[in-house]
Amino acid sequence: MKLAQIQALFQANVLGETPEAKFLARLNPPTRAEKIEQVFAVYHDGFRLRMAEFLSHDYPVLREALGDEAFAAIAEAYVAAHPSRHRNARWFGAGLPEFLRRTPPYAEESFVCGLAALEEALARSFDAADASLLPIEILGVTPPEDWPRLCFGFHPSVALIEAPLAALRCYEAVQEGQADFDPAAGGDEEVSLLVWRDGLEVQYRVVDELETLALREALREKPFGEICALLAFSRPREPAEGLTMAAANFLGSWFADGLIVAATPQRD
Repeated sequence: MKLAQIQALFQANVLGETPEAKFLARLNPPTRAEKIEQVFAVYHDGFRLRMAEFLSHDYPVLREALGDEAFAAIAEAYVAAHPSRHRNARWFGAGLPEFLRRTPPYAEESFVCGLAALEEALARSFDAADASLLPIEILGVTPPEDWPRLCFGFHPSVALIEAPLAALRCYEAVQEGQADFDPAAGGDEEVSLLVWRDGLEVQYRVVDELETLALREALREKPFGEICALLAFSRPREPAEGLTMAAANFLGSWFADGLIVAATPQRD
Protein backbone atom coordinates (compact mmCIF):
# COMPACT_ATOMS: atom_id res chain seq x y z
CA MET A 1 0.00 0.00 0.00
CA LYS A 2 1.34 3.42 -0.97
CA LEU A 3 1.96 6.16 1.57
CA ALA A 4 -0.82 8.35 0.15
CA GLN A 5 -3.31 5.50 0.58
CA ILE A 6 -2.20 4.93 4.18
CA GLN A 7 -2.56 8.65 4.89
CA ALA A 8 -6.04 8.72 3.38
CA LEU A 9 -7.11 5.71 5.45
CA PHE A 10 -5.59 7.21 8.57
CA GLN A 11 -7.54 10.44 8.08
CA ALA A 12 -10.77 8.58 7.34
CA ASN A 13 -10.43 6.58 10.54
CA VAL A 14 -9.57 9.61 12.63
CA LEU A 15 -12.69 11.35 11.33
CA GLY A 16 -14.88 8.25 11.72
CA GLU A 17 -16.80 7.53 14.89
CA THR A 18 -14.82 4.32 15.49
CA PRO A 19 -11.63 3.12 13.76
CA GLU A 20 -11.89 0.06 11.53
CA ALA A 21 -10.22 -3.07 12.91
CA LYS A 22 -8.82 -3.92 9.46
CA PHE A 23 -7.10 -0.55 9.29
CA LEU A 24 -5.50 -0.95 12.72
CA ALA A 25 -4.29 -4.41 11.76
CA ARG A 26 -2.42 -2.91 8.80
CA LEU A 27 -0.37 -0.67 11.06
CA ASN A 28 1.40 -3.42 13.03
CA PRO A 29 1.50 -7.18 13.53
CA PRO A 30 -1.37 -8.72 15.56
CA THR A 31 0.92 -9.21 18.56
CA ARG A 32 1.03 -5.45 19.08
CA ALA A 33 -2.57 -4.71 18.12
CA GLU A 34 -3.55 -3.60 21.62
CA LYS A 35 -0.77 -1.04 21.77
CA ILE A 36 -1.65 0.27 18.31
CA GLU A 37 -5.26 0.78 19.37
CA GLN A 38 -4.11 2.79 22.38
CA VAL A 39 -1.77 4.93 20.29
CA PHE A 40 -4.37 5.51 17.58
CA ALA A 41 -6.92 6.53 20.23
CA VAL A 42 -4.68 9.50 21.03
CA TYR A 43 -5.27 10.82 17.51
CA HIS A 44 -8.90 9.70 17.26
CA ASP A 45 -10.01 11.14 20.60
CA GLY A 46 -7.63 14.08 20.44
CA PHE A 47 -9.20 15.26 17.18
CA ARG A 48 -12.64 15.43 18.81
CA LEU A 49 -11.34 17.19 21.89
CA ARG A 50 -9.59 19.77 19.73
CA MET A 51 -12.70 20.39 17.64
CA ALA A 52 -14.76 20.81 20.82
CA GLU A 53 -12.14 23.28 22.06
CA PHE A 54 -12.52 25.31 18.85
CA LEU A 55 -16.28 25.43 19.41
CA SER A 56 -15.82 26.65 22.97
CA HIS A 57 -13.65 29.48 21.67
CA ASP A 58 -16.20 30.40 18.99
CA TYR A 59 -19.19 30.26 21.36
CA PRO A 60 -17.89 31.31 24.79
CA VAL A 61 -21.17 32.88 25.92
CA LEU A 62 -23.17 29.81 24.96
CA ARG A 63 -20.72 27.66 26.91
CA GLU A 64 -20.93 30.00 29.90
CA ALA A 65 -24.74 30.04 29.81
CA LEU A 66 -25.20 26.27 29.47
CA GLY A 67 -22.31 25.05 31.60
CA ASP A 68 -19.44 22.79 30.57
CA GLU A 69 -21.40 19.53 30.64
CA ALA A 70 -24.32 20.68 28.50
CA PHE A 71 -22.02 22.49 26.07
CA ALA A 72 -19.80 19.39 25.80
CA ALA A 73 -22.86 17.35 24.77
CA ILE A 74 -23.65 19.85 22.02
CA ALA A 75 -20.03 19.87 20.88
CA GLU A 76 -19.88 16.07 20.77
CA ALA A 77 -23.06 15.86 18.70
CA TYR A 78 -21.89 18.58 16.31
CA VAL A 79 -18.42 17.07 15.83
CA ALA A 80 -19.96 13.70 15.05
CA ALA A 81 -22.35 15.20 12.51
CA HIS A 82 -19.94 17.74 10.99
CA PRO A 83 -16.37 16.52 10.50
CA SER A 84 -14.05 19.39 9.70
CA ARG A 85 -13.98 20.25 5.98
CA HIS A 86 -11.82 23.39 6.17
CA ARG A 87 -8.10 23.90 6.55
CA ASN A 88 -8.84 26.95 8.71
CA ALA A 89 -10.41 25.92 12.04
CA ARG A 90 -12.13 29.32 12.21
CA TRP A 91 -14.90 28.03 9.92
CA PHE A 92 -15.44 24.71 11.65
CA GLY A 93 -18.13 26.01 14.00
CA ALA A 94 -19.93 28.27 11.52
CA GLY A 95 -22.65 25.68 10.97
CA LEU A 96 -23.51 25.21 14.65
CA PRO A 97 -26.58 27.52 14.69
CA GLU A 98 -28.12 25.71 11.71
CA PHE A 99 -27.27 22.33 13.27
CA LEU A 100 -29.04 23.34 16.48
CA ARG A 101 -32.10 24.63 14.61
CA ARG A 102 -32.69 21.29 12.89
CA THR A 103 -31.49 18.82 15.52
CA PRO A 104 -33.65 17.62 18.43
CA PRO A 105 -33.79 18.39 21.28
CA TYR A 106 -32.01 21.67 20.57
CA ALA A 107 -34.41 22.66 17.80
CA GLU A 108 -37.08 23.29 20.45
CA GLU A 109 -34.76 25.41 22.60
CA SER A 110 -35.08 28.91 21.12
CA PHE A 111 -32.71 30.41 23.71
CA VAL A 112 -29.89 28.03 22.75
CA CYS A 113 -30.46 28.45 19.01
CA GLY A 114 -30.74 32.21 19.29
CA LEU A 115 -27.64 32.67 21.41
CA ALA A 116 -25.59 30.53 19.01
CA ALA A 117 -26.93 32.53 16.04
CA LEU A 118 -26.00 35.80 17.76
CA GLU A 119 -22.43 34.74 18.52
CA GLU A 120 -21.94 33.36 15.02
CA ALA A 121 -23.28 36.56 13.41
CA LEU A 122 -20.97 38.73 15.51
CA ALA A 123 -17.94 36.58 14.66
CA ARG A 124 -18.83 36.48 10.96
CA SER A 125 -19.27 40.24 10.92
CA PHE A 126 -15.81 40.73 12.44
CA ASP A 127 -14.22 38.44 9.82
CA ALA A 128 -16.11 39.89 6.85
CA ALA A 129 -14.27 41.57 4.00
CA ASP A 130 -13.92 45.32 3.99
CA ALA A 131 -15.51 47.68 1.47
CA SER A 132 -15.54 51.42 0.80
CA LEU A 133 -18.56 53.15 2.28
CA LEU A 134 -20.78 55.40 0.21
CA PRO A 135 -21.21 58.96 1.54
CA ILE A 136 -24.78 60.07 2.14
CA GLU A 137 -24.16 63.10 -0.07
CA ILE A 138 -24.72 60.81 -3.06
CA LEU A 139 -28.44 61.01 -2.32
CA GLY A 140 -28.38 64.78 -2.73
CA VAL A 141 -27.20 64.52 -6.34
CA THR A 142 -29.53 61.65 -7.26
CA PRO A 143 -32.24 62.83 -9.70
CA PRO A 144 -35.72 62.67 -8.12
CA GLU A 145 -36.96 60.37 -10.88
CA ASP A 146 -34.29 57.79 -9.93
CA TRP A 147 -35.24 57.54 -6.26
CA PRO A 148 -37.99 54.93 -6.64
CA ARG A 149 -35.58 52.71 -8.58
CA LEU A 150 -32.63 53.05 -6.20
CA CYS A 151 -31.19 49.74 -4.96
CA PHE A 152 -28.64 49.63 -2.16
CA GLY A 153 -25.56 47.53 -1.60
CA PHE A 154 -24.57 46.77 1.98
CA HIS A 155 -21.20 46.29 3.63
CA PRO A 156 -20.20 42.59 3.75
CA SER A 157 -20.29 42.66 7.55
CA VAL A 158 -24.01 43.52 7.71
CA ALA A 159 -26.41 40.84 8.94
CA LEU A 160 -30.00 40.79 10.13
CA ILE A 161 -30.92 37.97 12.53
CA GLU A 162 -33.78 36.96 14.77
CA ALA A 163 -33.12 35.91 18.36
CA PRO A 164 -34.99 35.71 21.66
CA LEU A 165 -34.58 38.79 23.81
CA ALA A 166 -33.37 36.43 26.55
CA ALA A 167 -30.41 35.40 24.36
CA LEU A 168 -29.44 39.03 23.81
CA ARG A 169 -29.73 39.84 27.51
CA CYS A 170 -27.65 36.79 28.38
CA TYR A 171 -24.94 37.79 25.90
CA GLU A 172 -24.79 41.28 27.35
CA ALA A 173 -24.77 39.98 30.93
CA VAL A 174 -21.83 37.65 30.27
CA GLN A 175 -19.96 40.43 28.44
CA GLU A 176 -20.40 42.58 31.54
CA GLY A 177 -19.13 39.83 33.82
CA GLN A 178 -22.48 38.82 35.29
CA ALA A 179 -22.21 35.07 35.77
CA ASP A 180 -25.59 34.51 37.44
CA PHE A 181 -27.91 35.39 34.51
CA ASP A 182 -31.10 33.30 34.38
CA PRO A 183 -31.97 32.42 30.73
CA ALA A 184 -35.64 32.16 31.67
CA ALA A 185 -35.69 35.76 32.88
CA GLY A 186 -35.84 37.23 29.39
CA GLY A 187 -38.95 35.35 28.26
CA ASP A 188 -39.67 34.13 24.73
CA GLU A 189 -40.00 37.52 23.00
CA GLU A 190 -38.21 37.54 19.63
CA VAL A 191 -36.26 40.60 18.49
CA SER A 192 -34.57 41.54 15.24
CA LEU A 193 -30.89 42.42 15.52
CA LEU A 194 -28.88 44.40 13.01
CA VAL A 195 -25.19 43.46 13.13
CA TRP A 196 -22.35 45.26 11.37
CA ARG A 197 -18.69 46.23 11.76
CA ASP A 198 -17.59 49.81 12.27
CA GLY A 199 -13.85 49.90 11.67
CA LEU A 200 -12.56 47.08 13.87
CA GLU A 201 -15.52 47.12 16.23
CA VAL A 202 -18.58 44.93 15.71
CA GLN A 203 -21.81 46.76 16.49
CA TYR A 204 -25.40 45.64 16.91
CA ARG A 205 -28.74 47.12 17.74
CA VAL A 206 -32.34 46.03 18.05
CA VAL A 207 -34.51 47.16 15.13
CA ASP A 208 -38.28 47.50 15.32
CA GLU A 209 -40.79 45.69 13.15
CA LEU A 210 -41.09 48.41 10.50
CA GLU A 211 -37.35 48.89 10.06
CA THR A 212 -36.87 45.12 9.97
CA LEU A 213 -39.31 44.89 7.08
CA ALA A 214 -37.56 47.70 5.20
CA LEU A 215 -34.09 46.39 5.89
CA ARG A 216 -34.95 42.85 4.88
CA GLU A 217 -36.16 44.08 1.50
CA ALA A 218 -33.19 46.42 1.06
CA LEU A 219 -30.78 43.55 1.73
CA ARG A 220 -32.54 41.68 -1.08
CA GLU A 221 -31.71 44.64 -3.35
CA LYS A 222 -35.34 45.69 -3.72
CA PRO A 223 -35.67 49.29 -5.02
CA PHE A 224 -36.64 52.09 -2.68
CA GLY A 225 -40.05 52.53 -4.29
CA GLU A 226 -40.96 48.89 -3.66
CA ILE A 227 -39.79 49.17 -0.06
CA CYS A 228 -42.06 52.18 0.50
CA ALA A 229 -44.96 50.34 -1.15
CA LEU A 230 -44.43 47.31 1.07
CA LEU A 231 -44.41 49.45 4.21
CA ALA A 232 -47.65 51.07 3.11
CA PHE A 233 -49.20 47.67 2.42
CA SER A 234 -48.15 46.40 5.84
CA ARG A 235 -49.87 49.32 7.61
CA PRO A 236 -52.87 50.29 5.50
CA ARG A 237 -54.35 52.52 8.21
CA GLU A 238 -51.33 54.81 8.33
CA PRO A 239 -50.70 57.64 5.83
CA ALA A 240 -48.47 56.51 2.97
CA GLU A 241 -46.52 59.77 3.15
CA GLY A 242 -45.57 59.08 6.76
CA LEU A 243 -44.36 55.59 5.91
CA THR A 244 -42.32 56.92 3.00
CA MET A 245 -40.72 59.40 5.42
CA ALA A 246 -40.02 56.51 7.82
CA ALA A 247 -38.28 54.62 5.00
CA ALA A 248 -36.19 57.71 4.23
CA ASN A 249 -35.24 58.00 7.91
CA PHE A 250 -34.21 54.34 7.98
CA LEU A 251 -32.07 54.95 4.92
CA GLY A 252 -30.43 57.93 6.57
CA SER A 253 -29.58 55.87 9.67
CA TRP A 254 -28.09 53.11 7.51
CA PHE A 255 -25.80 55.63 5.87
CA ALA A 256 -24.93 57.16 9.26
CA ASP A 257 -24.09 53.73 10.71
CA GLY A 258 -21.79 52.96 7.79
CA LEU A 259 -23.82 50.16 6.20
CA ILE A 260 -24.19 51.35 2.59
CA VAL A 261 -21.53 50.77 -0.07
CA ALA A 262 -23.61 51.26 -3.24
CA ALA A 263 -26.76 53.01 -4.46
CA THR A 264 -27.67 52.46 -8.10
CA PRO A 265 -30.96 52.73 -10.05
CA GLN A 266 -32.51 49.39 -10.93
CA ARG A 267 -32.23 48.52 -14.59
CA ASP A 268 -35.45 48.47 -16.56
